[in-house]
Amino acid sequence: MSADSAAAPLTLPNQGSGRRNMLERVVAAATFLLIVAFAATIDGFATTGNLGIILINSASLTVLSCGMAVVIISRGLDLSLIAQMVAGATIFGMLISGGVAAPLALLAAYLSMVAIGALNAWLIAYVEIPSMLATLASSMFIVGLFRFAVLRGEYLLLLPKSDPTVAFFAGRLLPFLPVPVALMLGTLMATWFLLNRTVAGRIIYAMGDNFQAARLSGLSVRVTAIVVYVFAAFTAITAGLIMASASGAVDFRTVTNGTLLFEVILVVVLGGIPLRGGRGGLRNIIVGVALIAVLRNGMTLMNVTTQTQDMLKGLILLAAIITDNYLNPRDAETDTAGDL
Repeated sequence: MSADSAAAPLTLPNQGSGRRNMLERVVAAATFLLIVAFAATIDGFATTGNLGIILINSASLTVLSCGMAVVIISRGLDLSLIAQMVAGATIFGMLISGGVAAPLALLAAYLSMVAIGALNAWLIAYVEIPSMLATLASSMFIVGLFRFAVLRGEYLLLLPKSDPTVAFFAGRLLPFLPVPVALMLGTLMATWFLLNRTVAGRIIYAMGDNFQAARLSGLSVRVTAIVVYVFAAFTAITAGLIMASASGAVDFRTVTNGTLLFEVILVVVLGGIPLRGGRGGLRNIIVGVALIAVLRNGMTLMNVTTQTQDMLKGLILLAAIITDNYLNPRDAETDTAGDL
């Protein structure tokens, strides 16, 4: 970015007003009604213990949604997010199982995923491959490499739950603060800071609002793309450490069944962040996660099968996309700015 570009005041596009806030309000109201209904009909739902379970179980989903939200606001899409999550956790698990010190294992895992995020950004920003295709290809490459070259065809890698670092990620930072929840709050704060208090964040909104105009105005859209996808990689490995430490295993079927990636996109769209980019923020992420977390917890307590839950989530996502198309219709600007 030139000195003039860096110094020029960048104003954030309108992050959602009028009709654009309607979906957010509807989802917030639906979440409240679900809480009331589940509290009245399910024993044990309205307890502090169950609230803690909801927070812990939604930590990894929230962290991943922060990364995906930043990507989508920039008018991109990262289909390799879950593959990065399990790959980073696999690197960490294999290193500590091999006797490598935990700090070095963590550093290696984070640096490896940062490299993948930077590669995604290079393919998208410099080679100019559409983000959906570039990240789909990298996801397939990551899964193939780790399953067959690293895990020798296995789906699972067991972590030593007795290891102090694994126990730390699954434990509590304070008596009232589980580590997964602390990492979730830290990621939310980092996302807010990136989007609202940095030049890169303002360029992210400009890229999503009109990519061609942002590039022609001299903004560093390519460098910012690297920031976007590296940040997404950080959220992926963080979520991977949370999930692997809690379960004591890294499961590559999380990638192949597609359910978690589906939920992450569902959270972003339900929260009110349009797939065309340029709008949204932290509040939208929280609203989307709240609905999915409450819905998932309530259906689990009601012993609803996983297949039925997926059907309901699919219907919800379809309704959210239709609503998004209504609230954010295509116009001359969005038609010429390109697609994901």
